[in-house]
Amino acid sequence: MTTKTNPNHHDLARKQKVIDRLKKLTVKYRQAEVVQKALFRISELAASVRDMSHFYPSVHAIIGELMSSKNFYICLYDQSEGIVKFVYFVDEYDEMDIFDQLPVADLSRGLTGYILRTGKPFLCTTDAFDELKARGEVESMGAAPVDWLGVPLTSGQNVLGAMVVQSYNEEVRYDESDKELLTFVSQHVVNALERLQQREMMQNEIAHQTAELRHANESLMKEISVRERAERQTAVLFAISELTNISENMDSFYQSLHKEIGTLIHAENFFLGLLTDDKKHLQFPYYADQADKKGSRRRLGRGMTEYVIRTKSPSFIDRAKYQKLVKAGEIEHDSKYGKPPAQWLGSPLMMNDEVFGVLAVQSYEEEFVYQQEDLELLNFVSQHVAVAIERKRNAEEIQRVNAFLEKKVAERTEELVGEIERRKKIEAKLYHDAHHDTLTGLPNRAFFTERLQHALNHKKRHPKDNFAVLFVDLDRFKNINDTLGHSAGDRFLLEVSRRIGDCVRENDTVARLGGDEFVILLDSMYSIEDAKDVAARIIEKMRQPFNFSGSEHYSGASIGIAECKSETDSAERLLRDADAAMYHAKGLGRGRFVLFEDSIHQGLVASINQETALRQAHLNKDFRVYHQPIVELETGAIKGLEALLRWQRGKELVSAEQFVQQAEKSGLIINLDRWMLQQSCELLKTRAKQKVETPYLHVNLSVSHLVKSAYVRELIKIVETAGIEPSQLVFEFTETELISHGKRTLSSLRTLSEFGIKLALDDFGRGSGPLQVVYTYPFDFLKLDQQFVAHLIDSDRAQAMVRNVVALCADLGISIYAEGIETKQQQALLLELGVRFGQGEHTGLARLLKSPTEVLSDCA
Repeated sequence: MTTKTNPNHHDLARKQKVIDRLKKLTVKYRQAEVVQKALFRISELAASVRDMSHFYPSVHAIIGELMSSKNFYICLYDQSEGIVKFVYFVDEYDEMDIFDQLPVADLSRGLTGYILRTGKPFLCTTDAFDELKARGEVESMGAAPVDWLGVPLTSGQNVLGAMVVQSYNEEVRYDESDKELLTFVSQHVVNALERLQQREMMQNEIAHQTAELRHANESLMKEISVRERAERQTAVLFAISELTNISENMDSFYQSLHKEIGTLIHAENFFLGLLTDDKKHLQFPYYADQADKKGSRRRLGRGMTEYVIRTKSPSFIDRAKYQKLVKAGEIEHDSKYGKPPAQWLGSPLMMNDEVFGVLAVQSYEEEFVYQQEDLELLNFVSQHVAVAIERKRNAEEIQRVNAFLEKKVAERTEELVGEIERRKKIEAKLYHDAHHDTLTGLPNRAFFTERLQHALNHKKRHPKDNFAVLFVDLDRFKNINDTLGHSAGDRFLLEVSRRIGDCVRENDTVARLGGDEFVILLDSMYSIEDAKDVAARIIEKMRQPFNFSGSEHYSGASIGIAECKSETDSAERLLRDADAAMYHAKGLGRGRFVLFEDSIHQGLVASINQETALRQAHLNKDFRVYHQPIVELETGAIKGLEALLRWQRGKELVSAEQFVQQAEKSGLIINLDRWMLQQSCELLKTRAKQKVETPYLHVNLSVSHLVKSAYVRELIKIVETAGIEPSQLVFEFTETELISHGKRTLSSLRTLSEFGIKLALDDFGRGSGPLQVVYTYPFDFLKLDQQFVAHLIDSDRAQAMVRNVVALCADLGISIYAEGIETKQQQALLLELGVRFGQGEHTGLARLLKSPTEVLSDCA
């Protein structure tokens, strides 16, 4: 059965829905109209209200029409100050004065602080408050409300404050629509608030600027007055300053001064009081007064002028202060001080903080009154007057002194002329001493370098002009100096400088660098042959004998030549290359000159590289000790062994002759010799343990060991530590090194001999040492140099010398050996001349350079 619906019933239901919707819209529109009117009224408030204190209650009333707002407040947040101002506050339970302010930190845990912190509107019921409190977001502050609704007052991203309504009544509650409404209204409140604040700021600014303009106008008027007065003061001060130049004398100066001061201050009665030089009296060089016609000189007493002098300060004295000062005993009432005025102004005249007088004006008329500013003006002027008076007095004093000074200046000028001449001579001598050698008078290194630099500069301007540097080193100077003494050495150097000077031209420069080193700058040469000729003449001059203490002595010279080949050369390069060439000449046998070439430089580089490698070498790893037998020439029996050092440099075995000189220069020879001595001692110690007899073991040592007693003690210590007999060792020292070191080595040799070590003079005959070396020094052996042995066959003089030396050694108990025997003929001749022992490569002798084991087996 189908039920039919009544059509009228459906129409009624639809119409009823429409009616209900229209009613809701009507209510909504009415609410919107109310809100619109409220917002319009808030906007009107911003334009009509003149005072912020009336704005906030009006806002409260308007919000009260929109919702329950019995409890309502507005606060503003000042971020720069960190405070919250409660500009409006109405509450049933809590009390707070309007415009009370609290630090934001005190409110940070309350609901107001929560709004300011989050910047969001918040409806807080009792349950919501308890939840926030439990989370630690807020704390209880003031009476607890039933409902609390707060919205932030924001402008852009900044929170300006908060607007809050709250209810303590269960019947009055707020909901989300109230929160939205209050949030909407808050934006219009912010706009109105900003407009009011801007208007208030503009009004304040207008009032402020108006006040400033009024103040500026008043200041301007005062400034005009002050400037007019300052202009008058400036004109007076300028006039006072000019008085020192235009016044004929002091009287006219004081009269003009009175006139100028009178333009600034009432000065009908005016005077100047000045202290005398002894500071005991007061005099008045100028005194204009209607009561007292003249100021008399007086001893310092208790007048008003003396009062200013004592206090060093300006003073304004009227009748009342006059009586007070008299009563205090500061001044005296006496006729000698003149008639007491009605008013008196006095200011001290001071220079360098010392009072020398007083400037004063006074009045006897009761109707005329001075002001404090008159005293200030008088004091200001007095400072300039003091300067003017001092200048004028000084000017007159200067005039009196000028005549005396002119006379003194003339006398002093004559003295200074003589003093200047003496100073010039002293300066010239100082310059000469600073640039010349004190012994020879020749230029020193500084002066020579300066002349050399001048020559280089000339070369740059004139590339075709040539010059050269000669480096001269004297041979055997050390021997002369040590043998004959320093006095003879000085005479020797003077003679050398004279001889070198005879070999050069006047425009050439000869300098002494120090010791026995001389340098020569040969300027403006035609060719390098000129330098060679000069070097040859110097060498020839140096070969001639030197006469000292009635005996002849011989020297010589080795010379290095460096030619300036380019305008880019330097003084350092030329001196370095000349020095290198000189050392090359010495290495070639002395008594000659060498012209610097690139090969010499390459040799220097190679020498430096070898020295570097030598320093990096390890004693036990890179060095070897070989032994050469010393045999009896007639029988071939081994009588001794000579330890020979070799350097294993990579695959090359380097002989001592190739690196010993480099080791000497670098100071490495000391350690090398000590190591070789230790090796030799170990060999003797090993043979002693094997109970096998070992012949003398010869060890070549540098003379450097003999120049210091500590070095000698170290050699003895090595032998003592090894525990061997010292007499098994023979220390060999070369003849040329001993002679060059002089007498300093004699005591060291005696110490070694007394310890028991045998001593040998090596390379005898290579140099030209005197025979007294043989009988003066404690040698046990003498070894003829192999070059000397090589010339025996062809030289009768050499054979005669050997016979004499053999005879001398026999008388002195010295065994004589020969080195470098290479032929049977040499061996036979040596035996004939009396030499029984020798060493060399002759097949009849033991083989050269055997290893220690092989040699010792031969010895056994």
